[in-house]
Amino acid sequence: MTGNAFYGNKKVAIVNAGNNQTAKDIVEALKAENFKNVISLEAPSSYAAYYGISEEKPMYTLFVEEAAQCKVKLTKVQGLLGDRVGHEVTRDYEESRKAQSFYKHHLKMIGIDPSFLGAVEIPLEEVKDIPWFYQDKSPMLHLFVPKAEGVAQAVVEAIKDYFKR
Repeated sequence: MTGNAFYGNKKVAIVNAGNNQTAKDIVEALKAENFKNVISLEAPSSYAAYYGISEEKPMYTLFVEEAAQCKVKLTKVQGLLGDRVGHEVTRDYEESRKAQSFYKHHLKMIGIDPSFLGAVEIPLEEVKDIPWFYQDKSPMLHLFVPKAEGVAQAVVEAIKDYFKR
């Protein structure tokens, strides 16, 4: 399958932190590029919201927050599960690292130099009863970007490149 039809069935979740316009613009730009399975969610503030994300089972999850400095961070979920002694769980970062690598070129093309250091931790206590958060291997990134012209399209290009690889 070639062209825009390829993206139609790829489920992408954009999690909007703070009801920001950039996240809304990314959702619209993805839809314009024929991503027919884009879901927009609010940033989780409760167990129910985390559960809602997991129920969607996206192939790519991007938490978007507007910030002065551009950062593309991995999502960390790890800790002792508590169901038996010594049972530690950790979210696999491999696909997230692959997805993260596609942002550098596209953001630099619009004059934004992203940092890739660190991770945003989702406390295991919040999601320990939702195995998807630590068992699923799909990319889950946190994007902090300035509100700037071209950001939404750069993000879409990075997501497209991930799925094309």
